[in-house]
Amino acid sequence: MTLDPRLVAAVSRQLERRRGDRVGWKLGMGDRERIGGHIAVGHLTSPSRLHDGDTFHDGSPHLHADAEVAVEIGTDRYGAALELVDLAPLDGEPDSVVAANVFHRAVAFSALRTGLPFVEARLIVNGEVRAAAPAPTDLSRRLADAEALVAAVGEGFEPGDLVITGSVVQVPVAPGDEVTADLGELGAVTLRVSSAPD
Repeated sequence: MTLDPRLVAAVSRQLERRRGDRVGWKLGMGDRERIGGHIAVGHLTSPSRLHDGDTFHDGSPHLHADAEVAVEIGTDRYGAALELVDLAPLDGEPDSVVAANVFHRAVAFSALRTGLPFVEARLIVNGEVRAAAPAPTDLSRRLADAEALVAAVGEGFEPGDLVITGSVVQVPVAPGDEVTADLGELGAVTLRVSSAPD
């Protein structure tokens, strides 16, 4: 597999700005972040990791919630992940999206369990199901593609890394919303959204 040099350069710029303790990685599967037809990779660190029931303070009008499957590297353990992303336009170029960590703002995880069953991912906002779709059950190809990209910038997946594997469903959220990513047998995780603190 040949990686586009622009993608490798964008991930390198992204990781130069990385702060905090390592949590893992995120996969960027959308068209806005693809360079050379390859999926993108972002990083997850302690400053953006939240816990079930936490409140995320942000005033962005472009905030969205993603329900995703999380996998723990080096184990056969999976769980639900709820990622918050800010889809505000940058300069329209995928290079800038990747360098800015692929829209990432925050993530929270459910408890992990062994095995990856067939489940439906649902996003529930203020008690109402806003989106639902089947979650993928074969993540090996996308994880291999992501690992190749991480290796190209001199890093690697490490045992214990948590990887969120791409949005299954996505909805906009706003201050005052309570949003839950419910992945059935894989668990559920909830965050509240509040305005940015003064």
